[in-house]
Order: sequence, then structure tokens, then C-alpha cells
Amino acid sequence: MTKEQSHTTKEELPEEKTNERIPLVAIGVPVYNGGKYLEECLTSILNQTYFNWECVIVDNFSNDDTNQIARRFVEKDKRFKLFRNEKLLPVMENWNMTFGYVSRDAKYFKIVPADDWVFETFLEEFVELMENYPSVGVCSSYRIDGIRIRGNGLDYYEGNVFNGRTIIKNELFLNLDVSGSGNAVLYRVDELKKLEKYPAIFSLESLHGDTDLTYNILFHSDLGFIFKVLSYTRRHQSSITSEVASKLYTSICFRDNQMVKYKGIIDDFQSKYRYHRMSYALLYFKNLIRFNRKAINWHNQNLHNRIKNREILRALFLNYTVYKFKGQKRN
Repeated sequence: MTKEQSHTTKEELPEEKTNERIPLVAIGVPVYNGGKYLEECLTSILNQTYFNWECVIVDNFSNDDTNQIARRFVEKDKRFKLFRNEKLLPVMENWNMTFGYVSRDAKYFKIVPADDWVFETFLEEFVELMENYPSVGVCSSYRIDGIRIRGNGLDYYEGNVFNGRTIIKNELFLNLDVSGSGNAVLYRVDELKKLEKYPAIFSLESLHGDTDLTYNILFHSDLGFIFKVLSYTRRHQSSITSEVASKLYTSICFRDNQMVKYKGIIDDFQSKYRYHRMSYALLYFKNLIRFNRKAINWHNQNLHNRIKNREILRALFLNYTVYKFKGQKRN
């Protein structure tokens, strides 16, 4: 895509010529009772400097004013399309439903959760990078995450394209934070089509289905990264992250399952995995002594390689030894 094409606006580009000149980007907005933030989300899409997009809004059986707000945008701009589920679906199932409604002609796809939004040049800059680098299966950037700027770990002077497997490995050991929330990335549809369960692209087995999808694509492609803040992820008490993920520490379970899945690309896997398991065993033990049955049950159900009693004992012993050594050193 040329620079001239990337700056094409709705007024400059005849509708019938759209698909001939620049690729179609499909945007999915899954929403449940999102009336408080939906208008801000959809306005950010409407204001994109990149013109050739469609936005599929899937109302997951909301009982607030979500549908009315969405309909206003459908009436305002026919690039918006609205669907409503006949019953409430689990989050990742609804995200898959959303992808199922997008155009088969789309070259790129992204999710924008209804309480998040994107800066106006998001699509323009992401598409330009991915058009210039066909090896890029996923593109990301810096993002505002609540009150923090996230997306750290990459070197600006190494360029904009990075090996996907190296990204997975470094993220699993918390050296990077670039896969982001679902709102922070754009996917190449041709890479999505290679997935085993396509068109069900998001895993139903994890609350972190967006990151799981990103890793599945990066295992066979490169990551593109734009060193600008181009998206906003909202943190509030009713979000899934606040309600479940943060309270149950689901991310450590996700990392454990992913480390086992990708152990073939991790150097010295056994020693690094043992260190991770020690931290996990300590967390598990804390939940045990606090009688946090909800957390224990959740980890037992979702962790593929269950924590064993000997791992807890070993972690407690090593933790006590380190603590005692530091105390002696201070004295």
C-alpha cells in the first residue's frame, strides 16, 4: 500500500472502488451490557483515518441500552453491522461468533472490546506496516492499560519486525509485554485460516483466548510492532480482568500451560520451568492456607500439569532457606 493510499479518506474514495485499492479490515465489537462505554468505542472506529473497514457489533443478549446505541451507529454509517445473540454466550464463544459474521473478503481482522477504544490512526499505521511486511501475522503497539503505558521490551533500533517464536519465549518468561490485550493487535486473516479449529479462532478453554490466538499465529509468523501508543484498554471493577483474572491469578496458569505447549522452543526448558513452578506452588499454598476454595478449584480444573505436594514442600523449603540466608547476611 502506498503512502497516498494509506491516507485515503471516506470523502476521497468512491465506495465501489474501495476493495480495488486498499485491503478490507474487519473489526469485531463483542459487547454485553456495554452501554456505558460503547458509544466511545464505536466513535473511535468511526473516526479512523483509514476508510476501508467494516465493523460487526455482536450484542451478547444485553439487557441495557447497548442495542439502541449500536443501532444509532448502524443508521449513521453502513459500514457498521449489528447482530444480537438469542441467549447469553461465554466470552470467548461470543468472540468466535463475532468473527463468524465478518466478511470473507477481509484481509485483516481485529477485536475491539466494547469498553476499549483505538486512536484514530490505528488502522492506517497497522495496515501500512503489515502491507509492507508479508511475514507479519500479528501487529501490535504500545497501549494505554488503565493508568499505565504497556507494551515494553522491544528495542526501537532493531526495526519493526521480530521473530514470532522469540516473542513467545520472551513473553512466557515475562521479559516482554507486547501481545497485549485483544484490542492492541491486528491479525492477518490468511494466518487465521491456517489454525486447526478455524473459523473458531479463539480458544474456549482459557480466559486469555486472545493471547493464546496471538501465540498460535506467532509460532508460524513474525510480529510487527509500532512504537506509538495507539489503543486504550479500560480497567474497571466489572471487567473480566478485574472480576476473575486478577482475583484468581489466571495468568500464571495460562503461562504454565503455554510453557508446556511451547517447550520445544524454550532453551534449557526444565530448569526454567522448575523455577516457574516454584512460584506457582507458593501461590497455590497461599490459597490453601487461606481456604480460598474458589481459587483452588479453578486452578485444579484449568491447569494441565497439576501442582503436586512435593512441589509445594520443595518451594517452601527453598523459600525458607533463601529468607534465612538473607536474614543472616543482614545481621
